[in-house]
Amino acid sequence: MYTTHDTSPSRREFESFHGYWNTDLEDLLLADPRYFGAYDRLLRVTSIRGNLTPLERELICIAVTGQVTYLDRAATAHHIRQATHWGASSEEIVETLQLAASLGVHSMLVGVPLAHEVFQKLGVSASASDEDWDDYRRDLKERFIADRKYWTPHWDTVLAYTPEYFEAYLDLSSIPWNHGTLSDAFKELIYVAIDVVTTHLFTAGIHTHTKKAIEYGATPDQVIDVMAIASNIGIDTVLAGVPRIPRDVRPR
Repeated sequence: MYTTHDTSPSRREFESFHGYWNTDLEDLLLADPRYFGAYDRLLRVTSIRGNLTPLERELICIAVTGQVTYLDRAATAHHIRQATHWGASSEEIVETLQLAASLGVHSMLVGVPLAHEVFQKLGVSASASDEDWDDYRRDLKERFIADRKYWTPHWDTVLAYTPEYFEAYLDLSSIPWNHGTLSDAFKELIYVAIDVVTTHLFTAGIHTHTKKAIEYGATPDQVIDVMAIASNIGIDTVLAGVPRIPRDVRPR
């Protein structure tokens, strides 16, 4: 499986284009140069297409690797270093992480509507219609729409059952929107990235935030490239596994 051929030209070409190298890449290159070359080509696609700046691509990578369903600390640290190389400020990096952290609320956006269906069958449900709500709930809904410029039925059920949680989450998640440095369009692209990543695939969020990204000025090509970047975590299976092949079967 392993090659004894000179792999240094491939390493130099990769390092020159991408700006980094590590032992996992070295092991992959030695194990299968042909696969390594194809991986290198895949990584270059969004760079060559040029719809996102190098800094934007690294911020998307930070969101993808740092979001809670993946949470690869080493990869996140790597992309933070790469982002700072391209001029990212600490505020931009923190804001990216804050936006990615919002993924946790999907436990509520998926779970509460399902629980609501069960409650309805059992005759113990609350009303998810704002016509039946008190002023507290209506005011929170109006505030959310004013801040975020959208609304989905998922939020109706969350707000119906726990306005306390809704308000606390709104306060938390509004910080990068009301005091942040990234553009609204790019914030939505970050949401697209964390929703479309293979470990999550939250289809309702992909639809909602793709629409919002376009409305804020993002292009379809930018949306597609964000999805392409998110898809690249699949190769981590190989990067994580190959170095763990016993050394006694490697070339000496």
